Amino acid sequence: MRMSFDQLASAIPPEIYNRTKATISQYIAVYEPEEFVLGRPIPYFELRLDVPQSVVAIHNTISEDYAAFSGYDCDVIFIDFEYRYADYDWNEGPSEVWNTSAYLSDFLEQGYFEYRPFNSSRSYNEVDIKAETYHFRARFSCLWGYSGDWIDKTVYSGYSNTVTIGNPAFWSAASDWAKPELRKAEEFGLVPDILKNADMTKPITREEFCELAVLLYEKCTGKTAEVVANPFTDTTNPRVLKAYGLGITTGTSATTFSPKVLINREQCAAMLFRAIKAINPDGDYSVDGVKDFPDQQYISSWAVEAAKYMSKIGVITGNAKGEFMPKATTSAQEAAGYGMATREQAIAMSVRSYDKLAG
Repeated sequence: MRMSFDQLASAIPPEIYNRTKATISQYIAVYEPEEFVLGRPIPYFELRLDVPQSVVAIHNTISEDYAAFSGYDCDVIFIDFEYRYADYDWNEGPSEVWNTSAYLSDFLEQGYFEYRPFNSSRSYNEVDIKAETYHFRARFSCLWGYSGDWIDKTVYSGYSNTVTIGNPAFWSAASDWAKPELRKAEEFGLVPDILKNADMTKPITREEFCELAVLLYEKCTGKTAEVVANPFTDTTNPRVLKAYGLGITTGTSATTFSPKVLINREQCAAMLFRAIKAINPDGDYSVDGVKDFPDQQYISSWAVEAAKYMSKIGVITGNAKGEFMPKATTSAQEAAGYGMATREQAIAMSVRSYDKLAG
């Protein structure tokens, strides 16, 4: 038979236990102080926990008599802190100490537990806790055994809430090359809600790109674009209508927009080019002297100017051969997703455009 933490708690008077049962190990708070050694800060976290009265009562009972629970012998209660960051799983990343547990008695006396995110006294200056996202949680544990037997079993409470410190990624998946620009996009406020928590490696839709382009327009100009009358029967998205009113996009017919249709690189170039021209109508958009792409024969005539201009200012780059890769032209290319624009590519284009326009 195994014992649960609730069985330990059952010895607490009902009027106390019933009030605290749901909050065992519930609230955790994290602070970010710094110590200074030789004028340099040592980063660490202070972990503070609201210890429920029921747990304190169990702790006091066991401290006075390890055999207080009939049929069981119990050791003292521990509080176990767990941490997670980067690509590590819980409690797998660097830590100054391998064991991030503390006697509950020590924790109650001190009021907090220190977690230091480095595994060498010489590496603390390599850690920037502001540049990483850390997650913390806690639970209580107690060693126990049957009366007269070994105290070699462990019972755990439930976990506390998880506290996140830092700026968690807004994407569910992204390529390594794209992450710096994705973070910049979030910093600049260029990520529309429709793309948050999405897989950035997947192709972008017409609707998503319109939202991205309109947000770029509004951030750069400080203006709120007008929501124009809706000619479409398949969307009511106000940002699509804003993009339509600004001339960034058109419909796929007089009455349809096709919001979920994926777009390719030449379509991205054209829409972004129109967005930039709407932001700065008096700009110089000449492409004189820009060399033809090796695969320019495959770029639609209406997209050539946009492709060349976006390449000229470094917003959209080609492959190692200098090819623009505007769209798939064979069934094999279609199957391979050739020429399609991914969400992370589109966001990177928006960030580069913002840099150019804001600079």
